[in-house]
This record gives sequence, structure tokens and C-alpha cells, in this order.
Amino acid sequence: MLYAAEAESVTIWTIYRQPDNHPDCWVVGAHEVFPGRWMLPHALRVVAATLDEARAKVPPGTSCIGRLPTDHPAIHESWMLEKEEAGRRGH
Repeated sequence: MLYAAEAESVTIWTIYRQPDNHPDCWVVGAHEVFPGRWMLPHALRVVAATLDEARAKVPPGTSCIGRLPTDHPAIHESWMLEKEEAGRRGH
């Protein structure tokens, strides 16, 4: 059972540069992140030929949060849309 505080999450879209399973492409994938608790990957992955094409697949209203030095080398950047913003947009 999820309690209200545990149910709050953010969606993170990550753009990967030439990951092992698509060495000549860019890949966009999303994860539902429950801060301090867990992360659930979305099933859908989008493959793109260019960085601009990959960025075009990230939903409007997101903010680029870059990457962390500890991120896997294939991670180029990540984008975030908080649930509050998604609610205002009707998602």
C-alpha cells in the first residue's frame, strides 16, 4: 500500500548517447522517480538519429537538469517534469 507522501513522484526523461543496445543512435527513456524510495522505468523507449530529434521527443514543459558526474557515460542529459506541473497541464 502506498501512502500519500510515498506516492509523490517526478518523471525523468533521459537522453542516452550511443548506448550499448543502439550504438549509432540516441535513445530517450523515462523513469518514474519516487525520491528517496525507488525508481520505475517506463516501458517505452524512443530511438532517434540526432540529439535534436531526441530532444523533440521529450514532452513540452520539462526542464533540462543536465547530468551528474556519477551518471553512466551513455547518459547525455536528463529532463524533468514535476507532478505539480503535469497536473496543471492536464496529464
